[in-house]
Amino acid sequence: MELLPLAGRRRPHAFTLVELLVVIAIIGVLIALLLPAVQAARESARRMQCVNHLKQWGLAMHLHHDTKRQLPIGAQGKLNVDFPRQTWVLHLWPFIEEVNLAAEVGPDTDLDTPPFSVPNSLDGLSGQAVPMYRCPSDSGQDILSGYYQRRRGNYVVNWGNVPYGDRFDRAELKNLQLEFGEGEAPFRHDNGDPLSPVRTSFSKIVDGTSHTLLMAELLMAQTSEDLDWRGDILNDEGLLRFHTMMTPNSPEPDLVDSAGPSGKPWYVDTFDPLMPVAPVAKRNQRCAARSRHTGGVNAALCDGSVDFFTDGVDRYYWAALGTMDGGEVVAE
Repeated sequence: MELLPLAGRRRPHAFTLVELLVVIAIIGVLIALLLPAVQAARESARRMQCVNHLKQWGLAMHLHHDTKRQLPIGAQGKLNVDFPRQTWVLHLWPFIEEVNLAAEVGPDTDLDTPPFSVPNSLDGLSGQAVPMYRCPSDSGQDILSGYYQRRRGNYVVNWGNVPYGDRFDRAELKNLQLEFGEGEAPFRHDNGDPLSPVRTSFSKIVDGTSHTLLMAELLMAQTSEDLDWRGDILNDEGLLRFHTMMTPNSPEPDLVDSAGPSGKPWYVDTFDPLMPVAPVAKRNQRCAARSRHTGGVNAALCDGSVDFFTDGVDRYYWAALGTMDGGEVVAE
């Protein structure tokens, strides 16, 4: 076989600089097109995990009701009456397979004392991480530092369409009731004491369990300091509840007590458009259901189902879902 002389061989074609830049540009465009799709797929997976968490919480509520013939208390404390400080969370530990935590809880367990709280430590029951506490889409801080350290959470109970507090403005309350109608909520009764234990059975939800909210999402504080009680689900006076006089992700600010420890407010304004906040000088708190899911929030109904409610939901429809005996006609 006769070989061509070296000088006669064709040299392999190399990319020119222009061709290389074109290839790089095409790759960049493809990445730019694919990245939103990847991010959307990830957020979809996080949203579905959030739905699953709410379904598990709803199932736990039903198991509690099956066992004790009532839903757990929303909160109880020593504000006006002498009850051990507790929230709905610890009453559901046995029903979300947190058996080690549940084994330490008794009727007199108090949030301020061991084994629930260990000063300046997360070693207490309230400091233990429970995956079901938080929504994977929220970047908030799930640890609250300070003397009584504890975990925060994203899932909160329905307090209805009135604010929380023992000193809220009665004229404001009357105006809210005139606008949205009167009615109790599964975890709040208008008995004059926000921290006396309220126990609701499904038979009292006369508006229908499929027409009454049970739980929804709330965004946790962006700081671990003991300065923002949003998502403070293991504190009877914390923001373990949501209110339905404000629609999901409302531009109206959450109202949070400004008389916090050492004169500091119980909130931090991070100027996050999804977490607007304003102080109030008295115990008169209200918080909207909020999430970082695009366009709305996940919420569980009392029948155990979970739906996605958009930011644009009709405010009267949303308020009607907040009551259990308001007598409103809720369209499907």
